[in-house]
Formats: sequence, structure tokens, C-alpha cells
Amino acid sequence: MIFFNPHVRRFARRRQLLEAGALGLGLSLMSPVLRAQQVLQTQQSQLTPLQPASPAEVQAIIQGFLKGAQPSETGLRLDMPVLGDNPAAVPVKAVLEMPITPDSYCEELIILAEGNPRPLACRFQFTPLAGTTEVAVRLRLIDTQTIRALARMNDGQCLMAHNRITVTAGGCGM
Repeated sequence: MIFFNPHVRRFARRRQLLEAGALGLGLSLMSPVLRAQQVLQTQQSQLTPLQPASPAEVQAIIQGFLKGAQPSETGLRLDMPVLGDNPAAVPVKAVLEMPITPDSYCEELIILAEGNPRPLACRFQFTPLAGTTEVAVRLRLIDTQTIRALARMNDGQCLMAHNRITVTAGGCGM
């Protein structure tokens, strides 16, 4: 014996009307997973490859940080590997080798990844209460490049350290 449910036909008709209206508005009633896949494919087709920052952009960041001061290449150490075999997480450590006192301390330290699309990787600010100026970060690198650390002391003196790293494969989506 087959039972007839009048609501099934009504719901089917309602779905047909919804689909017709949604399609007329340019909408889709497809599943969220299929919709997400369609959006992702559209975005991937519109993406352009990541380009490293221009030398002028890197120089502008450095000059903005130095504020006209001439950096000294002693007193700041940059510890990092020579070969970045995992470019998605390259360990970088910047250490100020000068003693910290209330009269002489690092106010600000930045780390630049000069070959990345956004070269300013991180910025740190310190007070004399910090006791030390030592930071360790993991950077995502796009290509073989120079990593640069700049520190500004409270008396206006600037320190700089830089190392070159060879990256085996890009970690920024390349």
C-alpha cells in the first residue's frame, strides 16, 4: 500500500521556486562545500605570484627606522642557520651584546626579511626593566635573501646586524 503525502509535492514545488528565484538573482543553492571549492578555484585563478619587495621599499623602512643615524655593525648579533631547509619556520635570534642599564638600553628592535613581499617581519619595544634585549622568532621566507636586524638605543645610537640565508623552497606559497 502506497501512502500519498501532499506535503512532499508542496515542498518540492517550493524548492523549484526558490531555485528559480535564486538563479535569477545570481545565487546558488549548492552545498557549502561545493560553493567553497568554487570560490577557492576562482581565487586561485586570480592570484598573481608573490613578488619580493623592491630594494627602494626595504631602504625606506631602514631609513625610517634609523631617522638619519649611522648604524654601527657591532653590539648586535643575529643568530640563524645558513641554510633554511624549512622555509615556513626559519629560526632567527637577535641578541644585544651590550649591558643593559637604566641609562643605556634598547628602545626598539626590528627584523627585516628583505626578499619577502612584506619585508618588515617584526618590531619589538623594550624598557630598561626588561633586563635584556634578546628576541627569538620564526620567519616564513619566500626565497634566498638577507635577514637584517636593527636596534635603536635610548641615546639615539643605532646598531645593525645582517646575515644571508639560502632557502631550499619558498615558504610563502610559492
